[in-house]
Amino acid sequence: RDRLEMNRNQPRLMQNYTSAGYAKEKAPRALFEQLKAFFEEHRQQQQLERWSEGSTFVNHWEAPTYMVELKGGNAMKQKIISHVQPILEAWSGQPLVPTSLYGIRIYQGDAMLAPHVDRLPLVTSAIINVAQDVDEPWPLELIGHDGWAVNVTIEPGEMILYESHSVLHGRPFPLQGR
Repeated sequence: RDRLEMNRNQPRLMQNYTSAGYAKEKAPRALFEQLKAFFEEHRQQQQLERWSEGSTFVNHWEAPTYMVELKGGNAMKQKIISHVQPILEAWSGQPLVPTSLYGIRIYQGDAMLAPHVDRLPLVTSAIINVAQDVDEPWPLELIGHDGWAVNVTIEPGEMILYESHSVLHGRPFPLQGR
């Protein structure tokens, strides 16, 4: 219930930094190549994500999600931050402080992600498509600052930038793929 209230109230209370609230770009080639090689090397070490009881962000009870942790600790995270932070700062026009970096999430067929806004202090976020095996594109639905829903798809090597504190985002359509 708290999350639903946050989704309803938080976007209108936040300061926006871009006109649309989202953008699609090519990921830096050097970073993408490193992430792709890392993923191929460590994919077999994926771990089942544990979601808290009652969590409905992802339909994990039907389509479990897995995470490939960023081994190498801060070195790998710093590589990602050093490539992506300047892009996010240029796009948003704001200096940013990194707050979280999860890893490489693997979704299974029929996975969905409920539309939501991120909890503060997350304000500006990026999704990088590292690899996919899909039968059809799997869009990220975003409710832009204009109030209209758009479905944005990305291929490996592309990324979505978005104001995650004020733009509702999710994947409400089941993933058709593996």
